[in-house]
Amino acid sequence: MTLKTSKRIVWIGITWCFASIFIGFGVGQLTQDVGYQTLHDEASDRLLSSIHRVRGELNAYHYLPFLLTQNEDVIQQLTSPHHSIDENLAAKVSRYLEQTNLVAGASGLFIVNRAGLTVAYSNWRDQQHLAPDEFADLPLFQLAEKGEEGRFYENSPDKRAYYYLSAPIYNRSDFVGAAIVRIELSSLLSESDTLPDELFTVSDDTQHIFMASNEQWLERSLDRIAEPSYLSLTNGVQAQLWTLNQQRYIAHQVRLDDLGWTFTTLISARLNERFASLIGAITMAGLWILGVILLFLRERRLKHLSQRETRAVLARNEEQQRSIIGNTEVGLLTLNTRGEIGFLNSKAAQQFNLPLSQAIGQKLNDLLLDVEPDSALGKGLMQLHRPQFSPIIGAEAKGVSHGQTPFPALISLRDMHHSEDNAFLVTVVDISRRKQLEQALLDANESLEHKVKERTQALEMAQQELIQTSKMAALGRMSTAIVHELNQPLTAMRTYIAISKQLLHDPELVKENLTLLDDLTQRMAIITSQLKTFAYKKPEQLQAVNLQTAINQCAIVWRARLEEDNISLTATGLQSNHNVLADNARMEQILVNLIGNACDALQDQSNKQIYVHSEQNDLKSLTITIEDNGPGIPESQREHLFEPFYTTKPMGQGLGLGLSIVAAIVRDLQGSIHVDASPYGGARFILTLPSTDTN
Repeated sequence: MTLKTSKRIVWIGITWCFASIFIGFGVGQLTQDVGYQTLHDEASDRLLSSIHRVRGELNAYHYLPFLLTQNEDVIQQLTSPHHSIDENLAAKVSRYLEQTNLVAGASGLFIVNRAGLTVAYSNWRDQQHLAPDEFADLPLFQLAEKGEEGRFYENSPDKRAYYYLSAPIYNRSDFVGAAIVRIELSSLLSESDTLPDELFTVSDDTQHIFMASNEQWLERSLDRIAEPSYLSLTNGVQAQLWTLNQQRYIAHQVRLDDLGWTFTTLISARLNERFASLIGAITMAGLWILGVILLFLRERRLKHLSQRETRAVLARNEEQQRSIIGNTEVGLLTLNTRGEIGFLNSKAAQQFNLPLSQAIGQKLNDLLLDVEPDSALGKGLMQLHRPQFSPIIGAEAKGVSHGQTPFPALISLRDMHHSEDNAFLVTVVDISRRKQLEQALLDANESLEHKVKERTQALEMAQQELIQTSKMAALGRMSTAIVHELNQPLTAMRTYIAISKQLLHDPELVKENLTLLDDLTQRMAIITSQLKTFAYKKPEQLQAVNLQTAINQCAIVWRARLEEDNISLTATGLQSNHNVLADNARMEQILVNLIGNACDALQDQSNKQIYVHSEQNDLKSLTITIEDNGPGIPESQREHLFEPFYTTKPMGQGLGLGLSIVAAIVRDLQGSIHVDASPYGGARFILTLPSTDTN
C-alpha cells in the first residue's frame, strides 16, 4: 500500500467518522420524532378509549331511572294523597331504592314528586343530609316535567362533582314525579382503568378537574398542574408537551360539546427519548463497523459475486415460471398483434385437443365458435394492433375442441408491455361443470315453484274452511251471550207477575209492579242493543250516570232474591255528585252482574253480607268496590275470571260470560277492573271508571 493510498484511507476514515456522528445524531433525532408521532397517535387512541370508558360507565346507569319509573310501589306512593301516605309503603320504597343502589353502585337514587320535593332516597338512613327541594329548580327535573330524559352536571368549589340522570314517572298519562340517579364522578373510574405510564384528567369549562388518575389533582385547576409547550413534528402535527417532575409527557386533549368536559391524556416520553439515544449510538457504532468492513472488501470481487447471483436467480425464476405455466389448471396462450398464437401450455392444448406444433401460428378466432363482432371479445380481438386496446375479463365463449363437442369457456385477454413478440396473454377456463350445475339449479327451481303453487292452493282451501268454522263459532257465542243476559230480567219479570197475581185486590200495588215490568222490558231492549254495541266494539254516546241511582235500580232488580236469601246489601261512601261517564243500561248491567255473582257466592253462608263502596279519586276517576263475605276466589283462578266461558260455578249454573261482558263494557268506558281478596273473607271487585261532576 502506497503512502498516497494510506493518506486517502486516513482522510476517508476521518470523513467517515464525522459522517457517522452526524448520521447517528440525525437518526437519533428522527427516531425521537417518529417516537413522538407514535406516542401522539397512542395518546389519541388512549384518549378515545378513556372517553369510551367514561361514556360506558355513564351509559351503564342509563337504564336505572327508567327501571325506577316501572315500580308499582313508587307510582302508588307518588299518587297517594299526602295526608294518606302509608308509612309502610314509604319505607318499602326507600328500601327498594337502597337495595337497587347496592347493585347499581350509584351515589344516590331519588324519587321526586310533581312539586320537585324528594319523597324517597336510597341513602334514607342518612336523611339528615338531604335537602327535600334540591331538585325542584334543576333543568333535569324541568325536562322530566316535559316528558323528556334529563342529564345534568353539577360541580362547585364546596361540593363534589356529580352527574345526574332523570326520567319522568307517569300514572297512566299523568305526570306524577321523576326518578333521579346521582353519580359521583370522582369515583367513576378506578386506578386500574389507566396504564402505568398514563395520566388522565377530566375537567369542565372552568378548568376544574373532577376526575383524574392522580387523586392529588382532584379539585385543582387544570392550568396549575403544568405549563404546556408545543413541538412541531415532521408529519406536520403540533405535539403538546407537558413537563411534570422533570419528566416530559405527550398530551392530547379534546372537548366533548354534549357534556362540556375536556378530556386530557398524558403519556410519558421517557422511554422514547432513551430509545432514540440508543438508536443514535447504535447507528454511529454500526457505521463505524461498516466502514471498517468496507475497507477490506474488493469491488471487483463483489461485482463478480453479484453477477453470478443474478444469473442464478434468473435461472431459478425462469425454471419456476415454466413449472407454474406447465402445471396450471388454466389454459394459457400468448398472441401477437395479429391475433396469432405464439405459445400455449399443455392445459390449453388439452382443452382445444391440438398438438403444440399445430397450434402455433393459428389465430385465436379459429379456435372459438360463433364470436359475435359486436361482443366485447370480438371487439377486443379486432383491436389488438390498436393503441386503444382495453383488457377483457371473463368473457364467455365456446371453444372448438377438434374431434369433440365444443366446450363453454371464460376468456380473459390482457396486454404484456414487457414482451415484443407475444404482446398479449390469454387465459382459458373450462366452465362445463358450472354450466351443468346452473342447468340443474334451474330444473330444481322450476320443480320447487310447482310444489309451492300446489301447497299455496291447499293452504287457501284450508283457510276458507277455517273462516267458515270461525263464523259458526262466533254465531254460537253470540246466541249464548244473549240468552245469558236476558235470563236475569226474565226471572225478575216472572217474579213481579207472580206478585201482581197475588195483589189483584190492590190496584195501586199492581200498578207499581206493572211500572217495574215496563222498566224491565225497556232494559231488555237496551241489553240487546248493548250486545250489538259490544260485538262491534262501538260504544254509544256517553253521559253522566248517577252512581247512587244506578245502585238503587240494581237493588230493585235483586230485591226479591235479597229478601228471599236474607242477604244484607250495604252501600257506603255514596255522594249525590258521584257521577260516572257511561250510560244507564251498561252501568246497571255491570252492577247487576257483580251483585248477582256475589249473591251466588253467599248461598252456603249463614251471615250473608254484600258491601258496595264508592270513592272519588280526583275530578277524572271514581273507584267502586263490590265485595262479600263469601268463600272467596282462589288466587290461581283470578287471572282467568274475565276470560269468555270460564266459570267457577258447578256445571249447568253458569256459562262464564257475565264477567267477560263486564270486562268488555269497562274497557269500552275507558276504565279498569280487577279482582282481589276481601278483608271480609270473600271476593273484592274494584272498578275504576271516568267520572264527571254535574254540580
